[in-house]
Amino acid sequence: MKSTYASVHFNQIGTPVADNFDDVYFSNDSGMEETQYVFLAGNNLHERWQNWRQPTFVIAETGFGTGLNLLVVMTAFREFRKANPDHPLTRLYFITTEKFPLSQQDMAHALSRFTALTEAANTLQAQYPFGLNGCHRLLFDNFATTVDLWLSDVHDAMSDWQVPEHGLVDAWFLDGFAPSKNPQMWTDELFINMARCSRQHATCATFTAAGLVKRGLQAAGFTVSKRKGFGRKREMITAVFTSPKTNGNSPTKTRPTSVTIIGGGIAAASLAYSLSQKGISTALYCAHEPADGASGNPQGGLYPQLHAQPSIASQLQAHAFLFARRFYQHVSDLAEFKHDFCGVLQLGFNESVRQRQQRLLENGIWPQQLIRPVDELEAEHIAGIPLPYSGLHIPLGGWINPPSLIDSLLNLAQNTGHLTVHRHHRLVHLKEHEGQTQLGFDNGHAIEAQCVVLATGHELADFEQCADLPLRAVRGQVEAVATQAPLNQLKTVLCHKGYLTPAFKNRHALGSTYVKRDTATDVRLAESQQNLALHQQALKNTKWINTLCHDGSARAAIRLGVPDHQPLCGPLPEVNKYHQWYQSLRKYSDDVPETVAQRNIYVLSALGSRGLTTAPLLAESLACQLCHQPSPLGRTLAKAVNPNRFLLKELKQK
Repeated sequence: MKSTYASVHFNQIGTPVADNFDDVYFSNDSGMEETQYVFLAGNNLHERWQNWRQPTFVIAETGFGTGLNLLVVMTAFREFRKANPDHPLTRLYFITTEKFPLSQQDMAHALSRFTALTEAANTLQAQYPFGLNGCHRLLFDNFATTVDLWLSDVHDAMSDWQVPEHGLVDAWFLDGFAPSKNPQMWTDELFINMARCSRQHATCATFTAAGLVKRGLQAAGFTVSKRKGFGRKREMITAVFTSPKTNGNSPTKTRPTSVTIIGGGIAAASLAYSLSQKGISTALYCAHEPADGASGNPQGGLYPQLHAQPSIASQLQAHAFLFARRFYQHVSDLAEFKHDFCGVLQLGFNESVRQRQQRLLENGIWPQQLIRPVDELEAEHIAGIPLPYSGLHIPLGGWINPPSLIDSLLNLAQNTGHLTVHRHHRLVHLKEHEGQTQLGFDNGHAIEAQCVVLATGHELADFEQCADLPLRAVRGQVEAVATQAPLNQLKTVLCHKGYLTPAFKNRHALGSTYVKRDTATDVRLAESQQNLALHQQALKNTKWINTLCHDGSARAAIRLGVPDHQPLCGPLPEVNKYHQWYQSLRKYSDDVPETVAQRNIYVLSALGSRGLTTAPLLAESLACQLCHQPSPLGRTLAKAVNPNRFLLKELKQK
């Protein structure tokens, strides 16, 4: 999972040179002018943007390098938006890959010479991820640009991109070191993947005129032209994808004009925010007030659940956590909510846990910026209280007050003019009829919706459309312990079998119980005693845990989970259609055609106890799916959270 950083040096002119490839990252003459000539002009971007009538334009790049191409194009796109504020093209998507990312220091050095791009460079460096393989979605709203930076081999990354039926990419920046220096990239597999990902009439530009590149593009369905190269290069290649898509006769799916969200927790609020940012008219209906369910606890921990192996579950947790951390920082810059990114300590409180933590460290799959070992002395220093345990430190973690976060997200979404919130509307009737979904509420209000997302937590089980999902409600009670010495000095979130937070409004969150198939929310003395006993056992080497005083203040709420402990994010499967598709296919496949999954009811739920970690990325992914825009989840992770996975497993076993 850890990326290998690039080894570079800077030549006499100050141009970065890759040691492993013995090639420059950009032209010694003028890297910025090279990008403008080869990639912007080579793809005729300025004219195409002027004539574009869709809300988004997608560029894909095969070598991120220093990020110079991104900075040039997103600066040009901002200038286009300023000159054309009412133009229908409102967002640029830039999908890029890099197997050997530059360090933050090397990138800053390489870009420092381009003073015209200083603002864009600072924006990139503020969000530039550390070396963790996979897709990092970066939101540069000041430039109306969304970046998916895939730290991975280009072939692995492109094979994992989710591609709609009519293609994904409108223009290619076919970059990377020269074919003679980097033959591992310029392969038939690259060109085949480009064809899979390209929309009809997608363009391509590259600095090279090598014969293998020309032949590879032509074989993949591109019409290739040569033009004068930049600077001292004699020729370069441009191309247009002219091969018809195999499904080109099917109707083009359009994004919905409106979306109806049912729910009021962190999942619903995150989705409402993401949709509003994409200009989608959104209505949110909640049974009572927002954040009255599991998202109503005063404090929730923000940290990923990582394993010693790079499992799909761990990959989802790691990338969701990093996106959430950037997302919450962005939200807090716009609207204050109660939180503290104070870090999280996972304590090695017994021998079994210490061995498990040691295996995680020895496997070396996670960057130290994400999780690192600490001895007893450092753990105690971080915590600020007596704590005789070693453990793992997650420096980017912390705690959040979910109700204030949800309030901020909904206010920001409402400020766009694209969100309306309907309180005290409990959904009691849900029926599909002739392409529309009919909804009836307990107050007598009824509507027809074009597209519905159920983000109702454990109440998902109340709808017959969800009867085939293996839903599991779990009650959890969290204690609100009055602050007292030495807990009043606690500076970080402590995790063992349970968790303990620093004080918020003079109370510490201490939890939590897990009671399966119990949906009552009364506060129970027996569970308070259970929570205290759990902490006393785990922290028995401290003197203060047994003197902890508790006045019985607590809150119970219901979480929702499923057997594989992964969230649900995507359209509800229509069982009959899946059975018909499977029988006609006569073999098992995970790649379900869009024609099978055309249901207009979606779910964003079963986040369990990790809603703060996973909700922002899953909401962004679902919003992109609804709007037919590039997804921050690759195919592998998207399948892992798709609600159809249980039905596919059942079909496979028949």
